[in-house]
Amino acid sequence: MTTTDQVDALLEAFDLVGISASEFLVELLTNPHYTTHENTINLRSCSPCIIKLLTGHPEASTGGALKWASDIMKHRCALEIQELSAKKSGYHFSVLHASVEQLEEFDIEELGGGMQQRAPFLWDMLDVLLSARRSSNRRDPHKSLDDQGNDDDDDEAQYWEELGDLELEEVMDGLAPDAKQNRMIAHKNKLIMIKKVIILSILMQSSNRNTNALQSIFGIFLQSMHTPQRVIETLSRMGVSVSVHAINAAITSLSAESHHAIRALGQTLLAAYAYDNFDVDLKKTVHTVGESEDTLIHLTSGLLFPLQHGVTREDLRCSSTLWENSPLNLHINASMAMKGGWKDLLRLHPDSLDATGLSRRDRFNSWKMLSDLVNFGPLYFRQFKDRLDNPETVEAIPVIKTPILAARAMHVCNSTVSGNIRSVVELLHQGGIEDPADIADPDTDMPDMPLMSSLPPLSRSHSISSIPPSSWSSSPSCSVSGAIPTPH
Repeated sequence: MTTTDQVDALLEAFDLVGISASEFLVELLTNPHYTTHENTINLRSCSPCIIKLLTGHPEASTGGALKWASDIMKHRCALEIQELSAKKSGYHFSVLHASVEQLEEFDIEELGGGMQQRAPFLWDMLDVLLSARRSSNRRDPHKSLDDQGNDDDDDEAQYWEELGDLELEEVMDGLAPDAKQNRMIAHKNKLIMIKKVIILSILMQSSNRNTNALQSIFGIFLQSMHTPQRVIETLSRMGVSVSVHAINAAITSLSAESHHAIRALGQTLLAAYAYDNFDVDLKKTVHTVGESEDTLIHLTSGLLFPLQHGVTREDLRCSSTLWENSPLNLHINASMAMKGGWKDLLRLHPDSLDATGLSRRDRFNSWKMLSDLVNFGPLYFRQFKDRLDNPETVEAIPVIKTPILAARAMHVCNSTVSGNIRSVVELLHQGGIEDPADIADPDTDMPDMPLMSSLPPLSRSHSISSIPPSSWSSSPSCSVSGAIPTPH
């Protein structure tokens, strides 16, 4: 019996029992009694082929099939957006409790990976839509596939070539044309990934206003780049950024966190201070006749970072010894003061000539020349890159990632001695180290509060050089303060 005969027999059976083929399929798929039946399992496994045949049948209603497919797609997309915008997804961002840790840990590739995992259908659909030009269903029917493919490839190559100055990078890296093409493809895929993250973030925020991780980070970035408020508000209405009010709330939260972090670090007495001057020109939009007011404002910026490599407060208890031997101390005999200079540092690591008559400095210069030749010279020398060893080690200092905290900008001009004194005092104040005479409430419960009294005496009429040089060094343009030595 052929397959046609078998189908004819089934159709006659349907007529005998009074059931249509559609009613039979509906009952087979919806009745729990037939869930594990062999024919039901076979029907489900062949569903893609059956759906394709139904929609492609000459007598099928195109509009009805498209509406059915559209309803399925909209329902699936809505479910995935709900999944992404839910709180458990981790994409909620509270601007009132913004922290530096959230900014540092934000990674758009990690964000895209989470979206792809939670919304695979939407992710793949956006990939197709953003690359629709290369899709086979968008081909020009009047051109051959080979011709149109070449045109698309040429246009794509020209576009990505103009997007960035990649050619110089490839020459510097010594990459072959194939490697250059791979770099361009990887760069293009990364930009497409960023576009998909932005589109999905807009959809997520439209569904749930609290799902604004990307918008919040981007808004803070716009604020840091001094973007005009009208531009930020426009981007906010487009769903790409949060509002100016939300950004200000995030900045307030970050400022409060930074204030507490700076004081906590400063009060350990294991912090290094650095400060520098910068100028701001506050130009006026409306000028008046005869106005000669100077719009240039002189300010001071500061940084704090902890001392690393196991430095303790006991290691810094040397201020008394240094002060007793300092030539700046007017209460000691100048002949008793310790005298030395930068040449004394050369004796820390004595150098000797090797068998070839080269000193340590000569050997380093030789290594540096070879390194530059291999890495930046003609492409021929790239083949010797794996034969170039590391430079000679004199005294290895472990590489440690040092966190840096930015202090609040100070309205101080440090181009004078008094300005340097004010800069140091205000930086110490931000670090929680203050003069007890300046504390409003001396009975405040601050048991661990370091005070200026722990430093060597400083007369306000003396220059900054009266402080032991180990405490800090000053310069009209840039100064770096070391950790504050404490007396024995």
